[in-house]
Order: sequence, then C-alpha cells, then structure tokens
Amino acid sequence: MKLKTSILKIYSIIFLISCVGYTIYNYDQLSEGEGWGVVGMVGLFGFGVLLFVGDIVICNLIKNKTTANIIGLVVSIIATLLLIYGGFFS
Repeated sequence: MKLKTSILKIYSIIFLISCVGYTIYNYDQLSEGEGWGVVGMVGLFGFGVLLFVGDIVICNLIKNKTTANIIGLVVSIIATLLLIYGGFFS
C-alpha cells in the first residue's frame, strides 16, 4: 500500500509533530501536580492518529483524488474548529 499525499495527511502529520514538540518543550509544566497535562497531550496525539487513519480510509474509499482532498480539507477545518473552540459540548 502506497501512501499518497493529501491535505488531511499533511495536516495530521503537522499536528502530530506539533504535539510531540510541544510536549517535549513544555514537559515540566505539563507534568506538574498530578500530570494531567501529559494525559491531555496523549489525548491530542490520539486525535492526530485518528485523523491520519481517517485519511487513509478516505483515500481507500474514494479513488478520485480531488474529491478525497476536498473531503480531507473539510475534515481539517472541522478538526481545527473543534480544537479552537473546545469540542462538541463546551
């Protein structure tokens, strides 16, 4: 299986690299108290993996690259809005 470049795949890779970098850079602050900051970063990392897997599923289900990229762009925008505004129920 060859991984093709798509908007959602690039978004999720940048998101995962940012999560790891932020965790390494701010580990002391994230691990203060009971360490719930690290747990939150693991949750965000899982969200990035979910985006990456979702992109693989979208690319395998939809063979038209333009349509797959448009769907990936919509998913990326929704994911960004969810992260900025705090999720579904906030």
